[in-house]
Amino acid sequence: MALIPLKQTITVYPPGNDDPWNPVPTVPFTLRCRFQEGVEVVTDEHGREVVSSAQIFFDKFPDITAAHTFRYTDESEIERSYDVASIGRKRWLNGKAILTVVYVK
Repeated sequence: MALIPLKQTITVYPPGNDDPWNPVPTVPFTLRCRFQEGVEVVTDEHGREVVSSAQIFFDKFPDITAAHTFRYTDESEIERSYDVASIGRKRWLNGKAILTVVYVK
Protein backbone atom coordinates (compact mmCIF):
# COMPACT_ATOMS: atom_id res chain seq x y z
CA MET A 1 0.00 0.00 0.00
CA ALA A 2 1.33 3.39 -0.98
CA LEU A 3 1.72 6.32 1.36
CA ILE A 4 -0.55 8.43 -0.88
CA PRO A 5 -3.34 7.26 -3.22
CA LEU A 6 -2.02 6.32 -6.66
CA LYS A 7 -5.11 6.72 -8.85
CA GLN A 8 -3.52 7.60 -12.19
CA THR A 9 -1.41 5.60 -14.62
CA ILE A 10 1.48 6.70 -16.76
CA THR A 11 3.22 5.06 -19.69
CA VAL A 12 6.99 4.73 -19.30
CA TYR A 13 9.21 4.55 -22.39
CA PRO A 14 12.67 3.08 -21.69
CA PRO A 15 15.67 4.55 -23.48
CA GLY A 16 16.52 3.01 -26.84
CA ASN A 17 19.85 1.96 -28.23
CA ASP A 18 21.42 4.16 -30.94
CA ASP A 19 23.53 1.31 -32.34
CA PRO A 20 22.28 0.65 -35.92
CA TRP A 21 23.98 -2.79 -36.01
CA ASN A 22 22.54 -4.09 -32.75
CA PRO A 23 19.32 -2.23 -31.90
CA VAL A 24 17.64 -3.12 -28.62
CA PRO A 25 13.84 -3.06 -28.82
CA THR A 26 12.17 -1.00 -26.13
CA VAL A 27 8.84 -2.06 -24.76
CA PRO A 28 6.81 0.66 -22.98
CA PHE A 29 5.09 -0.25 -19.74
CA THR A 30 2.54 1.39 -17.45
CA LEU A 31 2.83 2.18 -13.76
CA ARG A 32 0.35 3.44 -11.18
CA CYS A 33 1.26 6.92 -10.04
CA ARG A 34 0.07 10.24 -8.76
CA PHE A 35 0.62 13.03 -11.25
CA GLN A 36 0.77 16.52 -9.81
CA GLU A 37 1.33 19.63 -11.88
CA GLY A 38 3.30 22.45 -10.31
CA VAL A 39 6.41 24.44 -11.05
CA GLU A 40 9.51 23.74 -8.94
CA VAL A 41 13.19 24.51 -9.35
CA VAL A 42 15.25 21.33 -8.93
CA THR A 43 18.85 20.27 -9.50
CA ASP A 44 19.36 17.77 -12.32
CA GLU A 45 21.97 14.97 -12.46
CA HIS A 46 24.58 17.41 -13.87
CA GLY A 47 24.19 19.88 -10.99
CA ARG A 48 22.30 22.50 -12.99
CA GLU A 49 19.13 24.13 -11.75
CA VAL A 50 16.17 23.35 -14.03
CA VAL A 51 12.47 24.15 -13.82
CA SER A 52 10.20 21.17 -13.29
CA SER A 53 6.66 21.46 -14.64
CA ALA A 54 5.20 18.44 -12.81
CA GLN A 55 5.94 15.76 -10.24
CA ILE A 56 5.16 12.06 -10.60
CA PHE A 57 4.91 10.00 -7.40
CA PHE A 58 5.52 6.24 -7.57
CA ASP A 59 5.23 3.58 -4.88
CA LYS A 60 8.51 2.33 -3.41
CA PHE A 61 11.47 1.95 -5.79
CA PRO A 62 10.50 1.44 -9.46
CA ASP A 63 13.11 0.76 -12.14
CA ILE A 64 13.30 4.29 -13.55
CA THR A 65 16.33 6.27 -14.67
CA ALA A 66 16.91 9.77 -16.00
CA ALA A 67 16.92 8.40 -19.57
CA HIS A 68 13.26 7.31 -19.45
CA THR A 69 10.46 9.29 -21.12
CA PHE A 70 6.94 9.51 -19.68
CA ARG A 71 3.63 9.93 -21.48
CA TYR A 72 0.62 11.03 -19.42
CA THR A 73 -3.00 11.36 -20.51
CA ASP A 74 -5.07 13.61 -18.25
CA GLU A 75 -8.80 13.61 -17.53
CA SER A 76 -9.62 15.68 -20.62
CA GLU A 77 -7.80 13.13 -22.86
CA ILE A 78 -4.87 15.46 -23.58
CA GLU A 79 -1.66 13.46 -23.93
CA ARG A 80 1.67 15.02 -22.96
CA SER A 81 5.21 13.70 -23.09
CA TYR A 82 7.76 14.50 -20.37
CA ASP A 83 11.50 14.06 -19.83
CA VAL A 84 13.13 13.54 -16.44
CA ALA A 85 14.64 16.55 -14.70
CA SER A 86 15.47 14.88 -11.37
CA ILE A 87 14.61 11.75 -9.36
CA GLY A 88 14.26 11.73 -5.58
CA ARG A 89 13.46 9.07 -3.01
CA LYS A 90 11.52 9.47 0.23
CA ARG A 91 12.56 6.96 2.90
CA TRP A 92 11.22 5.50 6.17
CA LEU A 93 13.28 5.59 9.35
CA ASN A 94 14.67 2.14 8.52
CA GLY A 95 16.06 3.42 5.21
CA LYS A 96 13.67 1.67 2.83
CA ALA A 97 12.23 3.75 0.00
CA ILE A 98 8.50 4.43 0.38
CA LEU A 99 8.03 6.92 -2.47
CA THR A 100 9.90 7.83 -5.63
CA VAL A 101 9.35 11.37 -6.86
CA VAL A 102 10.23 12.09 -10.48
CA TYR A 103 10.43 15.77 -11.38
CA VAL A 104 9.74 16.18 -15.10
CA LYS A 105 10.22 19.01 -17.57
